[in-house]
Amino acid sequence: MQIGAVQLYLGHGHLFLGASNAVDLAVFDGDGAVTATEHHVRIAARPQTGPVRVRLWQGAGPRVGRLVFDGNLKLPDARFCIEEGTGASRYAVKVTSYSPRVLIAVDDPGHASRVDVVLEPEFVPRSAQVWTAGEPPFPKLTVSPTAPRHRADAFADALAGHDFPRRRLAAALMVVSEERRQRNSEQSVAFYVNDIVEWLRWLNDRLTYEMCRDTGRQLLGQLGLRTPDLLAEDVLNDLQRRLGHPLI
Repeated sequence: MQIGAVQLYLGHGHLFLGASNAVDLAVFDGDGAVTATEHHVRIAARPQTGPVRVRLWQGAGPRVGRLVFDGNLKLPDARFCIEEGTGASRYAVKVTSYSPRVLIAVDDPGHASRVDVVLEPEFVPRSAQVWTAGEPPFPKLTVSPTAPRHRADAFADALAGHDFPRRRLAAALMVVSEERRQRNSEQSVAFYVNDIVEWLRWLNDRLTYEMCRDTGRQLLGQLGLRTPDLLAEDVLNDLQRRLGHPLI
């Protein structure tokens, strides 16, 4: 599942991933798409033109881009850090291991703009429980066999982005419908719908919380009466109508 994400502007085209202790720049030659030590990986990324997006995944993550690193990194304090080459900005997250196996994939080696990091994975392709893996917008997953996939994981994967919003919303609603059928818990359903409300807010910067909350109420009222595909299409069309222009 996704455990973090950050966008950084790079001054000199170097992105460092790994331990939270200071990067020893003397050991990096600065050439090539990727270089690594036992503590850090340097990724060559686009400088001074646009943000570089990094997503962090634990146990399971998308199999996208080109794999440029597969190895273990030593993390003395069990924190994984993403840092701009000059140290001007950084992002750190607590992880579950002091020496995790790490996969790093980028969109364009040598000039990366999108970076995906999967911590403690195994190359065991397996479809998520509510859709066929590999069909847009859901790539095949790298899944650790020791970390079972639950409905909450499938729900989080569905709402991990905002491309293909109808498909993502329909996949999320399928999970919610299954949750209601299996557990018959309206409290749990309301929790999921609240997450959908927050996800909707990022479809357009003019969407307000009140507009998305109204859509959440509509979802609660229609859930189970219409298929997830049709319900997703209905609520997005209604939200777009109230907004007055296309969502994205």
